[in-house]
Amino acid sequence: MNTTFEERLLAELKREVVLRAAEAPAPRRVVTSRRVGLALAACGAAAAVVVALPGSGTTPAYAVEKNADGTVTLTLNDLNISRAEQRNLVRALEKAGVHTQVTELPGTTRCAEPRGEQTGPHIITFNGPEKEGQVRAHPWSQTLHRGDTVTIDNPAGNLSWYGFYRGKAGPCEPMPKAG
Repeated sequence: MNTTFEERLLAELKREVVLRAAEAPAPRRVVTSRRVGLALAACGAAAAVVVALPGSGTTPAYAVEKNADGTVTLTLNDLNISRAEQRNLVRALEKAGVHTQVTELPGTTRCAEPRGEQTGPHIITFNGPEKEGQVRAHPWSQTLHRGDTVTIDNPAGNLSWYGFYRGKAGPCEPMPKAG
C-alpha cells in the first residue's frame, strides 16, 4: 500500500467527519410550541394594555388625582379645554369631593369678586378651535381639599376663567367686564 501523506490525511479527515456526524445531536427546533404560546400571550397582554388605555401616548387636557393625605390635585395639561372637557372635569372634581360652580355669562359680563377665600390664582383658558402656532402652556397644578370649590366662568366667546376657593364659593354676581 503505497499512499502519500496527503491521501492518508484526507482519509483520516473523512473518517473524523463521519464519526462526528454520528455523535452530533439533532439540531434544535427554533420555533417550538412553547415559544409560540409565549409569543401569543405577550401579544395578547400588549393588546389588552392598548384597549385598557385608549389614547395612550397623548396627554389628557386635565387630571384629577386623589392624594393619600386626602387632598385633590387638579392638573391642567392643556389650557385649550373644550366645553365637553369642562363637563367631564366637573364630574371628576365632584367625584373627588371638590365642589364646582359653572356659570355661563351673557355678552361682556364677568362674575364679581371676591366670591370667597381664594386658594390660588385665576386661570384663563381658551376653548375655541386650535390654531396653528397657538402657544401651549406648561402643565399647571392646584392642590385642593375636599369641600373646596372650583369655579368655571364662561363668558361669551372662547375664554373661560377658573377660580379656586376654600370651602364653598359664593354665587356668581354678573357685572360688566372692565376695560
